[in-house]
Amino acid sequence: MNTVKKVTEKSTRRASTLRVIKGGLFARTKKEIAIENLWLICKASFWNTQLFTNDEEKEFKALLSEHFKGSRNIDITFKQLVERVCLTKRYLTRKKGRYISKPIDWLNINYKNGLAGTMSWYKVVEEQRETVPHYNEGISLLAKALLRYADTRNILDMLHYRRELIRLKHHDLLQLFMNSIMHIQYFNF
Repeated sequence: MNTVKKVTEKSTRRASTLRVIKGGLFARTKKEIAIENLWLICKASFWNTQLFTNDEEKEFKALLSEHFKGSRNIDITFKQLVERVCLTKRYLTRKKGRYISKPIDWLNINYKNGLAGTMSWYKVVEEQRETVPHYNEGISLLAKALLRYADTRNILDMLHYRRELIRLKHHDLLQLFMNSIMHIQYFNF
């Protein structure tokens, strides 16, 4: 009986010295993580019912990386691109019959009717915000929420931003937020 107690005390002491090391199998840069998450957001927004091969997804991510070239702040670029995805999503749903091209085209930085072409839409929103500070605040809140969730994966953050989108009555953005979270959480390899 005394021996069992000593063994238990020793194993308890040893267990308390274990350290938790956070990390994955492969070290990735902040830019690579942002590109991966942006691809998942685009996929959740526009092509969530389509299956792509790993090679196709690598090609799409390479196209997205072009949008980050020369960026001094990956987070700001990420939020801007998410806002542009939201603007596109709203454009598509505003009128029946509108569509988006396939990812190989839409993500290409040289395709004027794709993600690159949404820069002019974003600039108009930015100009409006100078005179009306809360103009289209829902899309900037969504971009901030997705960046925060992608960085922390904290359920409390997700619940907070969900409540905010509901409070602001941005139900279309709430749906996009929840779809994007699901893609980031479950399809992020």
